[in-house]
Amino acid sequence: MGALAVLSCKKAVNEESNERKPLSRTFTCVIASDDPDSKVAITDVGKATWEVGDKIMLHGGTDGADRKEITLAAENISADGKKATITVEGLDPYDRTPDVVSTYYAQYPASCVPSGNLYYECRFNNTNERLMAACNVGDTFVFYNVAGVISFRVSGDFDSYVFAGNNGETVGYDVYQVRVRDDGAGPYCNYWKPGNGSGEPSPLTSISGSVIADGTTVNYIGLPYGTNFTGGFNMKFLKGGEIVKTLSTSSARNVAYGKLLPLGDVTSALKNYVAPSNHDATNPAITGATALDESGTANCYIVDGSVAGNANKVFKFKAYKGNGTTNVGTIASVEVLWETYNNAESVTANSVIAAVDFDKQDAKEYYEICFKMPATLHAGNAVIAAKNAGGTILWSWHIWVPATTVTYSDYGIYTAGKAMCDRNLGALDVAVASAETKINVTSVGLVYQWGRKDPFPGPSSIETEGEYYGFAAVAGANPAAVTTQLSVEDAIKQPNTFAKGSSSWTTSSDITLWGDEASKTIYDPCPAGYRVPNRVKDNDNQLFKAKLSSAAGWDYNATKYWFTLGSPATVFPCSGYCDGGSFKATFRTVIWNAHPDGDNGYNIYVYAGPAFANYSHAKSRGYFVRCVAE
Repeated sequence: MGALAVLSCKKAVNEESNERKPLSRTFTCVIASDDPDSKVAITDVGKATWEVGDKIMLHGGTDGADRKEITLAAENISADGKKATITVEGLDPYDRTPDVVSTYYAQYPASCVPSGNLYYECRFNNTNERLMAACNVGDTFVFYNVAGVISFRVSGDFDSYVFAGNNGETVGYDVYQVRVRDDGAGPYCNYWKPGNGSGEPSPLTSISGSVIADGTTVNYIGLPYGTNFTGGFNMKFLKGGEIVKTLSTSSARNVAYGKLLPLGDVTSALKNYVAPSNHDATNPAITGATALDESGTANCYIVDGSVAGNANKVFKFKAYKGNGTTNVGTIASVEVLWETYNNAESVTANSVIAAVDFDKQDAKEYYEICFKMPATLHAGNAVIAAKNAGGTILWSWHIWVPATTVTYSDYGIYTAGKAMCDRNLGALDVAVASAETKINVTSVGLVYQWGRKDPFPGPSSIETEGEYYGFAAVAGANPAAVTTQLSVEDAIKQPNTFAKGSSSWTTSSDITLWGDEASKTIYDPCPAGYRVPNRVKDNDNQLFKAKLSSAAGWDYNATKYWFTLGSPATVFPCSGYCDGGSFKATFRTVIWNAHPDGDNGYNIYVYAGPAFANYSHAKSRGYFVRCVAE
């Protein structure tokens, strides 16, 4: 790649290098010819022609900040469909592109282009498509297929599919990056990888999509570069989220970059789906379960890790959405997504929760999530997810196993009779206000993006001010930080994705996710009977004073990372903040309340002494929650 850059720099700068202002350009977009010897050619029925309605994304400008989406109309497309002529207004060329021949880049489909700057490359946030990428040579773009493709036809009463390798192979990424270059001899693709330089990509072991099951229409599955199935692959065909038929192969197959694997009509190879046998009382993760939701359902349930009798004990709760009574849907499986000890210590799988399962008796209208504690209790936090037959997460719940019993009091700083938790949500013990010893990282708690129900692990350490630390160690799935936004629905399906695409993590403008000054919502992360604090501008309520340092019990220690409020005083850790994949240890803490401020949320903010309530920060930040009574 370095040699290519040197060659590029030796090329004479063409007339495009002087383009530094918005202009009108007409380009011809050509789909690469079907060359069986070219690794970038899709044979047979791959994407070979432009169609009316196809959307192309062009980008350029300083650091790839400018982009234009073009929708093809009939008059744009040549008779054979191989070419499309488009006119683009006001799109600057790249002003410091690594190769002087190409000054614009384009990619298809535009729906798979993530937000953010693109930097002379083509990025995609969905690999399950027939992806194409191009760079310009003068006024021409040559588009190349940059993914492997499987095609199939099928007949039946289905509306979607789930595709996976039999040995857990990676079949997709949430971010995919391709570089098309031209050193003067014509465009070519010389680079592809998962990720975009801003956080680790999430490899996917299954992908899904809609299906047209009329026996005639060709359906496509897009796969990233060089997907090698060592023991074949399988497909599930679903109707309304329920599996109807299955297809399985056992032979090793490779779907090469830019190549097509046509399966033809697979209808005759389908088999009826046989559901797993019903769970029964012989399952050790169900037997004799104690209900945790008798006082109310929630997104968080506490099992006291200091109570010896909780060892080997089985607990259960209804599979409802948050604190409501709405079923999450038809559950096909449950799993522990991750467990943590709230520090950098390596976590042994099933040491916080030993086993998890689900149950549904015929007489009940709801499922129950059941889990068993280990024989030796270990303080920590865990997240349990329920999935449908297609592997999609329907809902997830936080199991909090503190090392010491959680208590509640108004501390003289909250509304009389409305108790506040003695620690941050997910903290394993109470922070100690010591002049000699720094607070323990296990007393910090978990972090939340404003309005989301699911936690992320807290920091692995808070030893030195100004240093950056990662998430606490986990067993299971590590959090994935992405630069794109999520819808509320997708956030439910991806509870482990820390979305920091902009000030707000969500594409929705919903300001009621945590209820503001109304009732507790299904997205509230607190245990039953408690909630994220309301925004209360009442100086009699010390927790929400405009300046906390004038409140009763105020004290602050910048070198030991704590502040206190109330009488008797309660301790708040000053443990920094999370802005994606890392925490910055600073003499500050930020604690969310339920009030929104556009793309921001309000909070209690303490930094190096000054302390304010009803401060405003981006909803995409990872801050702490101190639950209060409803």
